[in-house]
Amino acid sequence: MRISRAAVAVVLVATVLSGCDSSEPSDRGPAKPVHIDGNRFVDVDGQELQLRGFNHSGAEYSCVEGDGFFDTEDGRAPSDKVVAAMGEWHASVVRVPLNEQCWLGLPSVPGKFSGAGYRDQVRTFVDRLNRHGMVAVLDLHRSAPGDGIPREQEPMPDREHSPAFWQSVARDFPAQAVIFDLFNEPFPYAETNSDRAWSCWRDGGCTQTSVNTGGPYVAAGMTELIAAVRGTGSRVPLLAGGIHWAESLTQWLKYRPVDPGNQLAASWHTYSFNEYCTGKDCFRRELDQLTDRVPVFAGEVGPTLTIGADGVDADCPSSAVRKGGFADSTLDWLDDHAAGYAAWSWNPWPDCWALVKDWGGEPTSRWGVGVRRRLAAS
Repeated sequence: MRISRAAVAVVLVATVLSGCDSSEPSDRGPAKPVHIDGNRFVDVDGQELQLRGFNHSGAEYSCVEGDGFFDTEDGRAPSDKVVAAMGEWHASVVRVPLNEQCWLGLPSVPGKFSGAGYRDQVRTFVDRLNRHGMVAVLDLHRSAPGDGIPREQEPMPDREHSPAFWQSVARDFPAQAVIFDLFNEPFPYAETNSDRAWSCWRDGGCTQTSVNTGGPYVAAGMTELIAAVRGTGSRVPLLAGGIHWAESLTQWLKYRPVDPGNQLAASWHTYSFNEYCTGKDCFRRELDQLTDRVPVFAGEVGPTLTIGADGVDADCPSSAVRKGGFADSTLDWLDDHAAGYAAWSWNPWPDCWALVKDWGGEPTSRWGVGVRRRLAAS
C-alpha cells in the first residue's frame, strides 16, 4: 500500500485475545506447498487453489518504530488464537508485508526487533498460518538503500540489500506453503506505462531517488530478485507486481522477467483512489491479456472510499467507507476470472482500511462484513 502505515502503528486496541497457543488448527488440515501450473495455482496434489484472503500488516513498520516485531499487543507474531480467528473467515491466503532491514538485521533499524529475532517471529507466524490451512504470501514491503531507515516505500528494490533479503528468505522457507511477492509496489520514475520504467522494473541498473534518504541509488530488477531466489534451489512461486504502485500491468507480458523455475505470476494492487486503473474497462484492458497466460493475484484490494488518498490514514472516518461500488465490482471481477486476492487489511485499526474491530475477528460494519461474507461464500 502506498499510504504510510506509521500513523496507525501506535494505535492501542481495546479488545485483545489472550496470546496463549491453545487453539486447534483448521478442520481443513494444514496448507500444502503451492506450485504454478500454466495460469493456475495448484497444490502438490495438482488441485487448483482459490487463493482468497487478506493482508496482515505490521511487520513492515513496527520493527522500525521500535514497537515490536508485529503490530500486536505484545509485539510478537499473532498468536494461535488470533490465527484461528483469521481462519474462521474462511481465508485460504494471508499476505505478510516484511521489512528488508529488519529481516537482515542491518544497523539502521533497532537491534531489539531485527535480525534473528525478527526472522524467528516471521517463521512462527508462517508456521501458524500453514497449520491453520492458510498459504502465506511473504512480501518485500519496506526497504532502503545504504544505511537508510526504511520508514517509507521505495520506487524499486535496491542492489545493496534486496537480493540478499530474498536469498535469506528463500533459505528459511524451502518447502512450506508460501509464495514470495518480490517487491510490494514498484513505481520507477513514477511513470504509468513507459518503456524506460518497464525496463528498469525488469532489468534494474537504473538510478532511482530514495524516498527514505533523498539520495540516488541503483535499483535491482525483478530478474535479479528471481535469480537470488532460484540461486538457493528454491522453486517457490513468485509474484511480480506491475509498475505505478503495482497498478499498471499493460506491458507485463512484453517485459516478463525470466524465471528458470517457470513459477512466476503477476501481482496487481487496486484501490478506489487509483489514478490509472479503477474500473472494468481497465480490468479488461490490463488483466484479460494476462489471465489466460499466468496466474493473476491482487495483492492488495481496498474498500470503496468516498474520499481520496490524501491524508486518508490520519483522517478517515468510518463514514468514508461505503458498501458496494468499486470494491464489490472489483472483487466480482476477480472471482469471475478465478484470480486470487488479498484485501487490505486484517488489523484492528481505527481507520478505513480495517477489516476487523478486534483480535477476535469481529468484522467492521462495511468493509469487513463484505469481505468476510464473500470469503465464506467462495
